[in-house]
Amino acid sequence: MTLDLTWTGNQFLDPREQADQMMSATESIDITNKDDVWSKSVAVAAAAHFGVSEEFVRVGAGATQLIDTLLRSAYQGLVVDVTPNFHLTATVSRQQGWNYQSVPVREPGELLPALDPYLDRPDAVIVLCSPRNPLGYQFDLKDIGTLLDRAQGLVILDEVYADFAPDSALRLVSRYPNLVVMRTFSKAWGLASLRIGFAVSQVFAREDFPFWLMPNSVSGVAQRTAVRLLTRPDAVRESIERALACREILVAGLEKIEGLRVWASDANYICLESPHAAEIVAELLAAGYRTRLLHDLKGYPEEWPLGVRITVPQEPDIDAVVDCVARVHAAAGGRTPATP
Repeated sequence: MTLDLTWTGNQFLDPREQADQMMSATESIDITNKDDVWSKSVAVAAAAHFGVSEEFVRVGAGATQLIDTLLRSAYQGLVVDVTPNFHLTATVSRQQGWNYQSVPVREPGELLPALDPYLDRPDAVIVLCSPRNPLGYQFDLKDIGTLLDRAQGLVILDEVYADFAPDSALRLVSRYPNLVVMRTFSKAWGLASLRIGFAVSQVFAREDFPFWLMPNSVSGVAQRTAVRLLTRPDAVRESIERALACREILVAGLEKIEGLRVWASDANYICLESPHAAEIVAELLAAGYRTRLLHDLKGYPEEWPLGVRITVPQEPDIDAVVDCVARVHAAAGGRTPATP
């Protein structure tokens, strides 16, 4: 049996228990009828759980739909995409024929200098993710605040992994009218198959902002399950705590291996760089762990070092993952892989 560590969902939730939660939440549902057209019950529960204003919350069929809809609503002439990240912004922009600019950012301190040419443009919609996929680190909220102070246009911050991070830009929403924070129930909350997420921003309380979200886009099953988890979050919280503890163990083990760069992670996956990345992926697969080469991700800069993204596994698998990486590096010694 192969454990899929390319999937960046929550490896610490029991799928059967999640299904039981869904069944309990929806046992009285009438599936021949529509549920809440605008998912207001989810917005209320999310606002209470995350400590934001109800009027700033909009619920959609996952962060994917919300980002797509927001881009189509807010586009005024330029999309500035901080890459690498999930390829949705690039895909939508190219499909629409929009003016699109990819801005590669590697180290956290590169963010503001890289975006400087676009900050004084009110027509620029800036999109970035934090924690970053696949590098894993979260941008310092002081830097995000500086970005928001200077940006003349809208800033969309994709926080789909922020449940695993020490902080969240949700606490900045009431201060910055040009910020939109995207969250999902697909990752930490374990509802990927139900397609539900939410966005938080002051712009949603403005009558002049054209946010064209489709009615009835979220099923009643998804709505009721999300509300149940938000009002009874203990199992999710415990799974996050376990994920963070295992992340620390995994990072500590990998950092002992010479020749690796292990990026600091605020997500539920880690990113390591190694000239022997392809061999690491092969060794892990032979041992029953499927992982992802960084350069297999859409839009990953070709000139950046080779590496692997590994979703944090549960406790029994951590040592095996570390041992695989260590074996590859021990066998390679000082050898540099041949260029393909």
